[in-house]
Amino acid sequence: MTTRTPLTHLLLTGALLGGLLLTGCAPTEEPEVGSSVTPQPSASAAMPPSSPGGKPKPSLSPQVPPPAKDGQVISVTGRVERVELEGGCTVLRADSGTTYQLMGGDPKVVKPGATVQIQGRVRTDIMTICQMGPVLEVVTAQPS
Repeated sequence: MTTRTPLTHLLLTGALLGGLLLTGCAPTEEPEVGSSVTPQPSASAAMPPSSPGGKPKPSLSPQVPPPAKDGQVISVTGRVERVELEGGCTVLRADSGTTYQLMGGDPKVVKPGATVQIQGRVRTDIMTICQMGPVLEVVTAQPS
């Protein structure tokens, strides 16, 4: 039986944990945000569902605009809320149904309970503790 030193144990444990971390970083089947993957429609997606009369059924889901690209300035209208999570986060519940975490803006305008129209820049290059949706850096804000 060989006696191993604490340093050897530490190195072996580090190598094992490093291998596990790399395994967790392996690519998945879902593309990353911002990647340029073109989806291929399946046979069922190509044909809209039909009613017995052969007419397509109307969609009951809301029409959601495509996600904005990083840095793109968009105009969003909605209600400002304060979420008490991890020290508090200011979010915009947009009329479109999307929730944005707000960054910046005049606190006299961008305040909880206010309905506002915001011109903002979508930021995907930063991470936040709140993780309440895409970060929207406020460029201008006005009451709606």
